[in-house]
Amino acid sequence: MAAGEKMPVIAFFWPEEDFRLSGVQPPEGYEMRFARGGDRAAMEAAVTGADYLVAASGFGQIDRPLLERAPDLRLVQLTGAGYDTVDRAYCAERGIPACYCPGMNAPSVAQLAVLFALTLRRGHVRLEGGGREAWVAARQGNLPGRELTGRVGIVGYGKIGRCAAQIFAGFGVEVVRLERKGQDDPNVPALALDELLSTSDVVVVTLPATAETRGLIDARRVGLLKDDAVLVNVARGGIVDDAAVAAALAAGRLGGVGFDVFDEEPMRTDHPFLALPEDARKRLILSPHIAGQAIDAKARAFRFALDNVARVARGEEPQGRVPAL
Repeated sequence: MAAGEKMPVIAFFWPEEDFRLSGVQPPEGYEMRFARGGDRAAMEAAVTGADYLVAASGFGQIDRPLLERAPDLRLVQLTGAGYDTVDRAYCAERGIPACYCPGMNAPSVAQLAVLFALTLRRGHVRLEGGGREAWVAARQGNLPGRELTGRVGIVGYGKIGRCAAQIFAGFGVEVVRLERKGQDDPNVPALALDELLSTSDVVVVTLPATAETRGLIDARRVGLLKDDAVLVNVARGGIVDDAAVAAALAAGRLGGVGFDVFDEEPMRTDHPFLALPEDARKRLILSPHIAGQAIDAKARAFRFALDNVARVARGEEPQGRVPAL
């Protein structure tokens, strides 16, 4: 770098501690500014005058006012499979490549989906934090736990869905998938959505958020689920009708519900899941959109992102452009 030349800046919308724990080495010759995704003030400070932007998918809007703070920006790089938070039209207008890295966190997301399914099938949520009271109840033999058996329906058969299907298949269950154009697998039968929902013992939603998928599993389709079905959502908020699912739980339906994503994030204080009666809460697992945040997944995504930064710096085409509008 020539004397007096500005060091290129990477705005990195992840906590610095997460980057350190990943074991990924910061690139030489760059200034890295860290900000927690979703903290608008910190994001604005970090991106001002930046040359590259690396951001977590789904944590804070990468909108026009934010991007205007970086007139020399050369890349918007997301570290997940979602890109619904990015103003793609404005990126295209300025000629800024917008990229993502689908599949980097697929094992992490799929494993959490399986964990939710197993925990809910076995009824272990009822014992959480119960101490001696839970021990006595368990010894009395009134636990409703079941093994993972029957049919598992995967709604969304991209990289996460395929990874989840492989794991579930190891338990000896029948795995089926939603029938969608361009998603073929001769070993996993494809069903129409209504049939999948009405015949599966466990339903796992892994679809991307698009205009087509928003509101796909509405109140009518929630009503198709078996009364003892387990519903797991590790996709994006807004695909499943949260209020309809909460109403089903309150009415004594569904064997269990595990949600990592919600129709509004951060989860609002008046969300219907938070107002459920105690018995319904014992069939519910909630996590704050962290399915893809295993350290291993972060490391893969960070390496991919920084490799794309290096590609753009060399004048090369970055990998993984988001779909055009």
